[in-house]
Amino acid sequence: MGFRGLAKQAATFALFASVSASQLWHDVNRYDAHGNECLYREKSDVVCSRLCVTDLSSCPTSLQPSCPDNQLFCADGECHDECTDDIQAQNPCHCSRSGNKLPSEAQNLVPCLTIPNVTIQQFHAWNSEEDIRIACGAEANITDQSKTVGVWDKSWIGGDIEAVWAECPAAPTPNYKYNESYWIATYAVNGALALLILVWSVYKGFAEQSVRAATLNKTSGAENHRPGSQESIVADSDSNIKGTNEKSTAEKAMLNLPSDSPAGSMNTDSNSAGVLAEGTNLSGYRNHILGTVSVWSIGVCTLLWICLLGVLTADYYGKLPGWRYGKDFSLAFESDYLLLATFLILWGISFIICVSLFILKPYLRNYFRLLTLPADGQYVCAVRPLNEIKVMEDNANKLQRSINTFSERLRTRLGRDKEYTTCPIEKTSEGRIYFTYQCTRYVLDEQTQQYAPYEFDIGTSHRRLIQQADGLSGAEVAYRLELVGPNFIEVKVPSIPAAFAREFVS
Repeated sequence: MGFRGLAKQAATFALFASVSASQLWHDVNRYDAHGNECLYREKSDVVCSRLCVTDLSSCPTSLQPSCPDNQLFCADGECHDECTDDIQAQNPCHCSRSGNKLPSEAQNLVPCLTIPNVTIQQFHAWNSEEDIRIACGAEANITDQSKTVGVWDKSWIGGDIEAVWAECPAAPTPNYKYNESYWIATYAVNGALALLILVWSVYKGFAEQSVRAATLNKTSGAENHRPGSQESIVADSDSNIKGTNEKSTAEKAMLNLPSDSPAGSMNTDSNSAGVLAEGTNLSGYRNHILGTVSVWSIGVCTLLWICLLGVLTADYYGKLPGWRYGKDFSLAFESDYLLLATFLILWGISFIICVSLFILKPYLRNYFRLLTLPADGQYVCAVRPLNEIKVMEDNANKLQRSINTFSERLRTRLGRDKEYTTCPIEKTSEGRIYFTYQCTRYVLDEQTQQYAPYEFDIGTSHRRLIQQADGLSGAEVAYRLELVGPNFIEVKVPSIPAAFAREFVS
């Protein structure tokens, strides 16, 4: 960039630096588009502010109060049979202030009679307050009011000033001090929940160190002993067959089964239908009282957020019980704006909480359990990858591919690319440990400490099949029932309340 370019940039910067602007949208324009001052106009039926004094004798003669003999002039500027507390509280010279919000200079002010509405012949829209004071002062026969009459909250009575115009400033916008009882309760409940989750997270991290180390060592061993190698296949097959045969023989002896009855064996073939699909990982979990309390506390806290929204809704319509009944917006200092703003903010927080719980639902409960080896836990979590079938992927245009890529990344980020199924670990009547996943019973092999389904060889020849024409013995039925479970697919139908709750959280 040359000298000429630098000079242009410097001149441009100096030009913008010297420009100033003023907002005209909310100001009355005093000049027209040609710079000429706007003509005056007449304004009729202008309401005058009340004139306030500390002694009614200081009121102008035309504004001196005069009531019938049986009535009193009260602080509201009217004549009444009795000046009750409610009437006295309507003092226009207090500008709707009370207590510590009322300035001390205004506490003893009382109003004169009301000044009739006036007509201003030459009304300056840009100087309206001064025009109204002059016109109203002239109507009340006040001379030299610039020295003897002040303005509320700007110049109080004292010295030459004998009265003030009750031009009340806008009331301060009500707001919370955030030390109200309901806010303190909100802090306490959510703070206790956050502390509980923090304590659980720290405890969980320390308690699971040994399990994670054992899992890491097992993973390292699996890398050295790759299942795909020929040596590992032969070794695994020999050990499984040997162990299964020995176990089957011992089990048959215990159940008084004939030695030539069909043998049950662990199905370790990953291509078989009953074995866990490729990529499916198993993790064991067990309950802990602190984790259970934490997860129930999350549920209770979520319900309390929803109840809080209900309380704010009832307060909007003045339906809160007790002394608040019939008072609208009582929790927000009778400000509808403040209550609506509070409701919207809390509704947004509740929405974020519900969305977060929905996203974390597949693995939230297990987070509040302690991780164990699958053989040692009370639950087994099967994590299976979900593979989408994408139709017409090759013919997709650039936009479609971009959308698919974004969708895939979002699914991965939210953990929706995997299916999480938590199954309780159960025991058979003989003490055998198993869990049921996708209608298949997976039994723990005590030698390998791994879960796998059992399968029975019913024979590959007609002679073997004919030998079983009379059916199975009671002992053989019990043996197979122990290993594969009943020939029944259980479908759990939720109750009506549970179904409604599931629809609500899904």
